[in-house]
Amino acid sequence: VHLVAPGWNVIGAGEPALPGIALGHNEEIGWGFTIVGIDQGDLYVEKLNPANRDQYWHKGAWRNMEKERQQVPVKGRAAETVDLKYTVHGPVIHEDAANNRAFALKWVGADPGGAGYLRALAVSRAKNWSEFKSAVAGYKVPSENLVYADRAGNIGWIASGAAPIRPNWKGLLPVPGDGDYEWQGFLSLDQHPQEYNPPRHWIATANHNILPKGYPHTLGFEWNPGYRHQRIVEMMSAQSKFGVKDFERMQYDVTSVAAKQFQNVLRKRLPNAHGEMKQVYERMLRWDGRMTTDSVEASLFEVWTAFLGEAVTGSQLGAGANLTTVFDLLERESGGRALQISYDAAVAQLQRLLGTNRSQWTWGRLHTVSFQHSLRVPATLSAKFNRGPIPRPGDGNTVNAAGGGFRQSSGASYRQILDVADWDRSVITNVPGESGDPDSKHYDDLLPLWSTGRYHALPYSRKAVEAATEERIELKPKR
Repeated sequence: VHLVAPGWNVIGAGEPALPGIALGHNEEIGWGFTIVGIDQGDLYVEKLNPANRDQYWHKGAWRNMEKERQQVPVKGRAAETVDLKYTVHGPVIHEDAANNRAFALKWVGADPGGAGYLRALAVSRAKNWSEFKSAVAGYKVPSENLVYADRAGNIGWIASGAAPIRPNWKGLLPVPGDGDYEWQGFLSLDQHPQEYNPPRHWIATANHNILPKGYPHTLGFEWNPGYRHQRIVEMMSAQSKFGVKDFERMQYDVTSVAAKQFQNVLRKRLPNAHGEMKQVYERMLRWDGRMTTDSVEASLFEVWTAFLGEAVTGSQLGAGANLTTVFDLLERESGGRALQISYDAAVAQLQRLLGTNRSQWTWGRLHTVSFQHSLRVPATLSAKFNRGPIPRPGDGNTVNAAGGGFRQSSGASYRQILDVADWDRSVITNVPGESGDPDSKHYDDLLPLWSTGRYHALPYSRKAVEAATEERIELKPKR
């Protein structure tokens, strides 16, 4: 999206249903983001009046719920009448009539100004760090690591988004709705983690734990493992000067720090291995740790480690443990039996999914992405509207993020590299195309670029835009 109007000249990407852009650049500054994960919601358990379950107990008195009656059209029969109920905390999402309890969800996004990326409209007009901070101060939803750069050579980062102050609880579990557990406002912007022109001369975020050591406030509890951030730090520390091509390579990097950590585990077990396991260990140790589509080792690593948590802990609960925890347990335990059990399970699953020919166990055959049209069209129209499956490199722990298991469901659809010295040298990738019309050539023309890590120009100056224009639509009011 490129918006030009009096006081506006901003380009970047946004959500189809929301105004403005979420990340990009204007004439003076550029910005992007990854997710912070601020805990912005709480579940309240409301005590209901047994004599009138439309009342709940709050601050020493029974209060009436707000009610809104709506008609829900149902195909093939009469419309359903539903009553939506609200407490002071938010919408009631479930009622337990037997125990006279209701569950209400309080969420930052339901507050005034809580529309997604709404504050980006102010960010789009900022000209310097001071104006950027003022705009970000009102940023509510979603919570983002907003990274910043300007033409004067400054860089910065703010963990943005409304962060509720919970004076007497952490927010990890539901709390009574009686009035003893209420938010006491939000952290001020100065209380959020942030940096401006750090001595290292660069800033990196990757959905990881960004809390500084000794940080006194509570933002959240769920962070992505630090593998992606660690790999970015490795690449940023390897040289001192970078160009657009360097960052293209970085954004599509598929070297797995998690795989390197797994190799360290295998290296320690290798002297005691024998037979097939010795050969497997040796093969995995020769692997470069890159999650490429043609790699058999990448498939084995991914499926093997998926079974490893349960094998190490002896419990199904271990299946949900992150790899850092699992590898740490293996370092402290003998680990040989757990590695054997999980390896056998991985081989069995790979045989079921990809056959018995192990040379065909490539990551690209196992790991794919598909784009389903939002209309959810019938099978007869699938070829026209849908795209994929497409082999995908990387996984949820590589810089080229492609998470969600064997069917990628998360990761970057849009990437940008902004050149603050010359905005017209900026490049982007997006997917699958700029048009939602399957008859348009721009419906999926970006898909081959995105899937193979190729970028295209992001023209910004009037001269560059005119040179790249292929179609012009003019809207005139009826007179």
